[in-house]
Amino acid sequence: MENQSQNNNLTPIQNKNGLVVRADIENIFAGDSYGLFVFKKTEKIVTAIYLLTGLMSDKEPMKEKLRALATEMLGTVFAMSERVWGEETFQKNLSNLICEVSVLFDIAERTRMMSKMNHQIIVTELKNLLDFLVTSSSNYSSAKIAFEPNMFDGTYDYTPNVMPQNKNIEASKNITSVDTEISQRQFNVKDITKTKISEQKKEDKNEKDVKDNDRQSTIISMLKSGAKLTIKDFAKNIKNCSDKTIQRELLSLVSKGILRKEGERRWSKYFLA
Repeated sequence: MENQSQNNNLTPIQNKNGLVVRADIENIFAGDSYGLFVFKKTEKIVTAIYLLTGLMSDKEPMKEKLRALATEMLGTVFAMSERVWGEETFQKNLSNLICEVSVLFDIAERTRMMSKMNHQIIVTELKNLLDFLVTSSSNYSSAKIAFEPNMFDGTYDYTPNVMPQNKNIEASKNITSVDTEISQRQFNVKDITKTKISEQKKEDKNEKDVKDNDRQSTIISMLKSGAKLTIKDFAKNIKNCSDKTIQRELLSLVSKGILRKEGERRWSKYFLA
């Protein structure tokens, strides 16, 4: 019974392309359509090699050599089922074997051990498989996928857990309280910021008034002797200040009636009223 069960597992099956493949081969390359495709192509070529070498004499060394290479090709393509991501070793090994078989068939055709027609057919198929391996290995050489069939089962429908009504009310109160506290803090921050800006402006104005008073005091002190002085005269004692600023201070004192002015522009002179 056990032997019968094993035989049933090896029953050939027919795939979508109408090719008959043993069930155990499908299992070896399960999830690896690329490896299975290369196996099917290689299997046909190996079969053709055995048929062609069957026409050679048993004493011909090339016969055994070609069959040995064909067997190695089959073993290499079986080993592809164990390759890992990004590994192209098996494709390269299979390509080397194909090249060696092609060279031997070229020699067999030149030495009239096989017909030109058979030579053309087998060499063309070997070249097609070689070209496919070269162009596809970097794109389709990944190993079989290891995902479980039901790995991504399930929908994205989501329903949150509903709290009891009294808990909802309490949570709502807590949220409202937090919002109120945050709003109050925001207003407090705004008020503090406005106060600081206002105080800074007052400090800046007071500092300016002090500097202005210092300049005006210096001007009055210089004129107490009864002298009449120009802007250039005042600039000698008032440092870190432009002539225009000194002129504004003088005109301010004139408008207040503290000083008097005679002359215009650069020839203007100032003295105590």
